[in-house]
Amino acid sequence: MDSLNIVVKKLRESRGITQIQLAERAGVGSGTIGEIESGKRRCTIKTLDKIAKALELTKEEKIKLDNAFMGREIKKDYITEQLKDPIKMMVIPVYSSVAAGMGYIPDAEPVDFITIPETSGECIGIKVNGDSMEPTFYNNDIVVLKKDIEVGLGEIGVFLNKTSGESLVKRLKKKNGIFVLESDNHIFRDIEIKSDEICCCGKVINIVKKDLKKRVNPLVEKIESLDPKQQEILEMMINGLLGKK
Repeated sequence: MDSLNIVVKKLRESRGITQIQLAERAGVGSGTIGEIESGKRRCTIKTLDKIAKALELTKEEKIKLDNAFMGREIKKDYITEQLKDPIKMMVIPVYSSVAAGMGYIPDAEPVDFITIPETSGECIGIKVNGDSMEPTFYNNDIVVLKKDIEVGLGEIGVFLNKTSGESLVKRLKKKNGIFVLESDNHIFRDIEIKSDEICCCGKVINIVKKDLKKRVNPLVEKIESLDPKQQEILEMMINGLLGKK
């Protein structure tokens, strides 16, 4: 399956328009399309929808674009299969910092508890402090950390500076042969991993929004963007899949 940047480029070229023309039609910055196509910018749901509307995609093209955005092929009966069995849930504690959650602060107590879909391994929630990872998540959002699991290049992990006790929620990258912790908000500088002072505590497997405490999910965000009539139609379709009247 082609990556998102390749799919966007192919769809744009099929319309015979330039990157600047597509940016104007979509109402985004003049360099946005070029950065998305080169892989330098992570595309948001809102920008993706603007691009889709500007290109006037067919149903099949829109599905292809959505699949590329989600990073996987969606099986034909995916929704039906997911609805067959109820999702099992689990309650996890939320801590003010990774130092508290990993036991580096003696007798640290959780500041909250949240419910997430059941998963293997030990998980805790960490409350985000600051704006260094915007727009992926924001201040006071909660990241779900799966403890003691390897973080791959390009993935987000929770790290701890053992000297200062500072919690770091960053994306692991390798630049010029050096491992660094990168912020998604690019006004922040990379943090070079120079010694064993910085340790990895685990991998971020989910994000919970601060207000509704719901998982960030592209499908949910799309549903919420529909007007009431469209949501009503979608509800009827889901009820049909579930066999409800």
